[in-house]
Amino acid sequence: MTGTKSKARRGAKTATQPRKWTVHVTLESKKLKVSAVAVRKLVREVLARAESDIALPNVREINVLFTDDARIREINRAYRKKDKATDVLSFPQFTPAEVQGRRRASDIFNPYLGDLVISTETTLEQAKRFGVTPRQELVRLVVHGVLHLCGYDHEKVPAREAQRMRRRERVIRSLILGISVR
Repeated sequence: MTGTKSKARRGAKTATQPRKWTVHVTLESKKLKVSAVAVRKLVREVLARAESDIALPNVREINVLFTDDARIREINRAYRKKDKATDVLSFPQFTPAEVQGRRRASDIFNPYLGDLVISTETTLEQAKRFGVTPRQELVRLVVHGVLHLCGYDHEKVPAREAQRMRRRERVIRSLILGISVR
């Protein structure tokens, strides 16, 4: 009798609850005319789609800073030694191997996935250049930045890995925007 119950318990899969994300938003620049509430909702939606890429169960917080080109240039220069403005910067708290579960995290109780910094000026400029809405460009940047926090890369990796990141970006963006994306 006990054997049957034990087998039933072992074989039963419990539905995993999506983690509840805390998203800290700082709006230094308001040129995008987006509220902190709307940003939190978007970031949570992206994180829910990227949930399978995050093997660390205690990770559930992220910081997002919206700033201007001058400030993102300073940050890019200080941390990446690149003296230019950019669209999005990602500062992961874990190595790709740790966040993807291939190596034990050095601080498994750290709740922070990392930080994103987004330039509102560059977001608006790129939206015009790419012929998309500012929201579509913002979704692209948030997805791109979150995937970097999840250990994806496209710069210092083989072409196959860069393609893997681009495919994952397209899938998540299409789910969020409800359209086929480039």
